[in-house]
Amino acid sequence: MLTKADFLRAKQRILTSLHPTPLHFSRTFSRYTEHQVWVKPENLQKTGSFKLRGAANRMAQLTDAERARGVITASSGNHGAAVAFAANQQGIPATVVMPEGAPRSKVVAVRGYGADVVFYGHYPDERKEHARALTSEQNLTYVDSNEDEDIIAGQGTCALEILEECPDVDVILAPIGGGGLVSGVAAAAHHLRPDVQVIGVEPCGAASMSASMAAGEPTSVDVETMADGLRSRKPGPMTFAYCEQYLAKIHRVSEAQIADAMVLALERLKLLLEPSGAVALAGLLAGAVTGSDRRVVVVLSGGNVDLARLVSIMQDHDPVFPRRDMRP
Repeated sequence: MLTKADFLRAKQRILTSLHPTPLHFSRTFSRYTEHQVWVKPENLQKTGSFKLRGAANRMAQLTDAERARGVITASSGNHGAAVAFAANQQGIPATVVMPEGAPRSKVVAVRGYGADVVFYGHYPDERKEHARALTSEQNLTYVDSNEDEDIIAGQGTCALEILEECPDVDVILAPIGGGGLVSGVAAAAHHLRPDVQVIGVEPCGAASMSASMAAGEPTSVDVETMADGLRSRKPGPMTFAYCEQYLAKIHRVSEAQIADAMVLALERLKLLLEPSGAVALAGLLAGAVTGSDRRVVVVLSGGNVDLARLVSIMQDHDPVFPRRDMRP
């Protein structure tokens, strides 16, 4: 398991690779939830998501031989873009296995950062299996999106920044897909402030981590959700272990709640989120944090969404969360 020192070293290692994403206090969502609410806008991070944290930490620790071979990863888009960006910065060739039908904006971003794209399958486990096969065939260096402690340590730097800016935070909300972000955030927060609650939020249509927690072991589920970055059918043993040890609880949200959270983020925060990036906010608005007047930070994990898809979501969605308590 990662230690406090591992997270602190990761923070120093990637410091110059990141954009600052300062916390933003929201009076609107504070009034609505009766908590004190800040958001951590990782959608404004380089490459448009938190994923650069883990990718930069992993790339910085490759051996010369691994760099020379080039790297390969599997991703729905955000992790692939982050690996492509971090690899390009160091002159390392990169290949990303992406799902068939991946959002065009994410494909364009990955290629724009200099990586080759291979399309395969629809789910993370399918892509990872194909990427590992190509690793052997082409003698590449495989970089996993979640089951890697260098990746988890990098993602956990998000929690270090939250605790620096809001040292008396009570609750941190983060989305769960493969589990790398929430594992890093929960473990890092535990090492610095064991009393901080970290709540993971999953789509009802991709609730593999909560199903696994209930079963006591990694368990497969059927997946169907607009949150393409969170379509994990089964968590890996590493992220499952971190979540089992450090998470306070997991809250599930519906597709309608995710869509409405996206719309509200754009209307009230003036922030563009992809569906995956709005899941933790949906959890907040759906009552994931109990009690009142708690200091809450919500991680907005990404903002890479096709314009056409955004317009479709905004036109087709029906408001779920009452607007009467969301005065400016």
